[in-house]
Amino acid sequence: MDRTAFFEHLTVTDARLFAGGMTAAQRAGLSLKLDVWARWYAADYPVTFLAAALGQIYRETGGRMEPVLEAFAPDRKTSAERLQAAYDAGRLKWVKTPYWLADETGRHPVGGGDIQLTHRRNYLAAAEKLKARFGVSIGLAENYDLILDPVISAHVAFSGMIEGWFRPCKLEDFCRPDGLDYAAARDIVNGDAGLVGAEIARNCQIFEAALIVAGADRDFGPPEGDPVWPETRSAVLGEWIIARFQAVVRLFG
Repeated sequence: MDRTAFFEHLTVTDARLFAGGMTAAQRAGLSLKLDVWARWYAADYPVTFLAAALGQIYRETGGRMEPVLEAFAPDRKTSAERLQAAYDAGRLKWVKTPYWLADETGRHPVGGGDIQLTHRRNYLAAAEKLKARFGVSIGLAENYDLILDPVISAHVAFSGMIEGWFRPCKLEDFCRPDGLDYAAARDIVNGDAGLVGAEIARNCQIFEAALIVAGADRDFGPPEGDPVWPETRSAVLGEWIIARFQAVVRLFG
């Protein structure tokens, strides 16, 4: 895959999603997602599945292309306060019961991630499904903010849409003889396809075109970065610290 061609398509050839150019954060977020896809998904799934995920992520993150908290708040308490204010003002008419209130753990299970996870049960379910699929233990039950880790969040978005973690449907349900029905596939994330389906389809089609121009459908290629699970990053850092300590001991011992 030619990533230069991918980014040029999104910022020059068809810049509707990134009309003012792409920020360093947007580019980094997209690059990380491409790395995660390359390492864990590209061999088994078509680029239309990736395009579908990226198109949804674009809307869910307000175009930021990196994990965010709901209402783009700096922390969960602020997010809950913003949601409550919107609810009180009648702007969240589809919400029957506020889900952002502090739960039994004292934390606010507001939406978070590339695809917004809400409710404690969904944080717990995501942790269980990540363990089942990848054999990793992610402490989302103890720390909801782990959903903001870019590798965890990308996996939740990709695997969640592929396996149907969010709602009772998954990407393969929307495969048609002429391609993936991106608009209808909005139902995987939220039941508002009638309202935003056309927008989602536009997003996904732009990302698909960029992937095709870059040759991702022919040879996605290896990751350019080194996307790893957070506990692996911690382990590597710990090993480095221990090695440095032992070197100092040998030097002065």
